[in-house]
Amino acid sequence: MVQALNNISWWLKDINKEKALAFTLPLGFYLGYYFDDDNFKVFNSLDTVFQVQKNNNDPLVYETAFIFSRCLSQLNKSESEPIKNTFKDIINQLKYYVFNLDNNQHRGTPKLRDFIRKEIGKEKIPIDSMNISEKTLKEFLFEETQYIQPSTLRNIIDALEFEIDTSTPICIIKELKKKDIDKKFEINLEKFKNFPKERQISELFTSYLVHYYKEKIDLKKIIKEIEDDSLIEERCDYYTKELVNSIFERNPKIEFNSLLTNVQEPKIHTNKNITFNEHPFYLGRKEVVKRFMKDLNKKNLKEFIENYIGLNARQKKTIEKFIMNYGRYYDLKDIPKEFTPKVPKEINSFVKKYTLKRKPSAISFYVFEGEEREELVEIVKAFEI
Repeated sequence: MVQALNNISWWLKDINKEKALAFTLPLGFYLGYYFDDDNFKVFNSLDTVFQVQKNNNDPLVYETAFIFSRCLSQLNKSESEPIKNTFKDIINQLKYYVFNLDNNQHRGTPKLRDFIRKEIGKEKIPIDSMNISEKTLKEFLFEETQYIQPSTLRNIIDALEFEIDTSTPICIIKELKKKDIDKKFEINLEKFKNFPKERQISELFTSYLVHYYKEKIDLKKIIKEIEDDSLIEERCDYYTKELVNSIFERNPKIEFNSLLTNVQEPKIHTNKNITFNEHPFYLGRKEVVKRFMKDLNKKNLKEFIENYIGLNARQKKTIEKFIMNYGRYYDLKDIPKEFTPKVPKEINSFVKKYTLKRKPSAISFYVFEGEEREELVEIVKAFEI
C-alpha cells in the first residue's frame, strides 16, 4: 500500500500537483502506521511527500523535513551513508526547512530584512500601527542590531498580509506556527483539563510516544503538574503545547476512489489563514499506540510511565518499538492457530500485569532478534517489579 501510494504521488507531482498532494495524506499516515524509523521506505516516502508538499507550498512540508531529519539523526554512520547518497536533494535543503519551537530571538539575516522592507513598503503600513517602536524597527532594518525578539517579529507579521511560499524566511514560518499553536492551545487546554486526571495522563503519554518533540519534554514534571492541578499556559513551552494540541487532532477521512476523481483546487496560504495541521505520519503512529494504551491496565498506568521514564534513551526506543508493533499486529486474524506464537515465559508476567492481549504481545516480542530481544527481556523485568 505504501509503495503504491508513493508511486502515485511521485508520478502525479509533475502532472497534477494538487492531486499528488491529496495522496500524500494516506501515504504519510500508513508510513507512520507500518514502519520503524530506520526502514528505507520511510526515507523514500518522506522524500516524495517533501517534494510534493514543496511544489504545493503546503505548510506540512516543514514538519516532513523535521521528521526526515530526526529519522536520519538516529542512524549510525554505516546506516546513514546510503541514505545520504540516495537523498542528497532533500538533505541539502533541510537547513532551509527545519526549525525548533524554542522562543529565542531571531538572527537578522539579509533575507529577513529584505522581506520585511518589501512587505512594509508594499502595503505602506505606518510604523505606529505595528505595535513596535520606530527606533527598534529602524535599528533592525539598518543592521544596527543583529537580532530581533520573537514578540517584535510577531507584531510585524500581524500588521501585514502576505502570501506564504517556500521562499518565505524560516523564522517567519516559525512565528506563524507558534501563533497557530497558541491559538489552538487556548481552546485545547480547557478541554484537556476537563478530562479525568487518569485520561489526561493517558492521552498525553500517547501523544508523547509518537512525536519527535518528546526529547524536549520533561514528562515527569508535566504529569506532576496534572496531578497537582498546576498545569497552566504560563508553565507550558511550545513543545508541551504542541503535544496537548495533538491529542485533539483527528484522522482525516480518506476515500481512495475520490482522490483521483475529485477536483483539487490549489490553495493559497497567507499569514492570515495559514494553519499547521497534525502530520499524518504522527496520526498513523498514534493509531497503533492507542491500541496498546487501550489494553494497558489503567490501575498500573502511572507505574508503567514511571518505569518508562527511568529507562535510558536506547531502552526507551526498544520499549517504544514493542508498543508500536503491538498495535501494528493487533488485528492480525488470518494466522492459523497452530502457527500463532504463544507468549514466551520471558514476558508472560509483564503481559499479565499490564493486561495486554496475548497474540499481539507474542508477535511483537518475536519481531525482536538477537541482542535486541535480550535487551527487551531485561527491560521488561524492570516493569514487572
